[in-house]
Amino acid sequence: MNIPLIKPDLPSFEAVEHSFREILGNGKITNFGKYVGEFERSTAEYLGVHTASLSSGTMAMIMTLQALGLHKGEKGILPSFTFMATRQSVLYAGGVPIFAEVSDELTLSPKDLEQLLLKHDDVFGVVPVHMYGLPARTDEIEDVVAAASRRSGRPIRVIYDAAHAFGSQRDGRKVGTFGDAEVFSLSVTKVVVTVEGGLVTSHNNDLIRRIAKMRNYGIEANYDAFWPGMNGKMSELHAIVGIENLKRLDTLMSQRTERARYYFDRIKKTSSFIPCAWPDNVVHTFKDLSVRTPEYLLGKRDAVIGLLRDRGIETRAYFFPPLHEQQFFRPYADRRLPVTERLSRSVITLPFFTTITEEQMDYVADALAKAERSLQ
Repeated sequence: MNIPLIKPDLPSFEAVEHSFREILGNGKITNFGKYVGEFERSTAEYLGVHTASLSSGTMAMIMTLQALGLHKGEKGILPSFTFMATRQSVLYAGGVPIFAEVSDELTLSPKDLEQLLLKHDDVFGVVPVHMYGLPARTDEIEDVVAAASRRSGRPIRVIYDAAHAFGSQRDGRKVGTFGDAEVFSLSVTKVVVTVEGGLVTSHNNDLIRRIAKMRNYGIEANYDAFWPGMNGKMSELHAIVGIENLKRLDTLMSQRTERARYYFDRIKKTSSFIPCAWPDNVVHTFKDLSVRTPEYLLGKRDAVIGLLRDRGIETRAYFFPPLHEQQFFRPYADRRLPVTERLSRSVITLPFFTTITEEQMDYVADALAKAERSLQ
């Protein structure tokens, strides 16, 4: 059996055919057409906040940081356990990273964040990550940041990297409604797919308006640039795909939850691998469904991956190496991060997609069990 890591959730051709024919016929394929407007209205209605679409999640993060007032050389705290786009965005926006620890559930550690904010009194903002679609500890993080803001006498911004998490919730509150802003990726590995694309959400409509200008070279009107900017627009083609996928989101999330529950149960019954956290109070997208190696197999993660590959199972070590150990980012690392380092060497991301079958999940769970026995 050959099982890919992902299969994207895409609408049928019949669902998008009429709209595609319309825009290809009239030539209105970009520059804020009716479908981009419809996609933004639909996402705003779904989340209950203001939204702006962009060409990618990375572009969305860069412009959000700049729109919130990040100046060159100002500090931003972010977890080291994340995809490199989080750090690259801070860099391109002009910021300097401070790498933070994660908790055992792989999201930003509020305790380490508190210590970093006590140590650095000149932090511009914090960029927590909803890892794999599991919401970060939003209440704890925002309480810690609020206390630091009071001490410093100025606001410290909270911008969530929600790349994995459109559809997630914590305590009944949807991801997209936290912090000063949240930034989503809509690329092909996500649940809400526009093929390529990004989305910024915020309760602050002035912030969203500014980003909407920045994504079009900062033009306010009549080719007069008021803001820093570049081309960050979403096309009509991408918006059409997003509109159709958003219509299916609740169904997709229900299916993914059901399959993740089955998968985790099978893994726990057949092996010692540890499913990554899924607290009772959250809705999880499982953009990536990951497990950790048991303690006695630490150091043998690559061997497990190799044994799964031999059985036709595609996996990833998301995310290794962590940012503070990556060559380009090492100059910014000022300390060891033992929790991050331990977890990054133990995590294996398994095949998972909305249409995965019980037969495929059983095959992966059995392969994990066989790999464990062969490495004992």
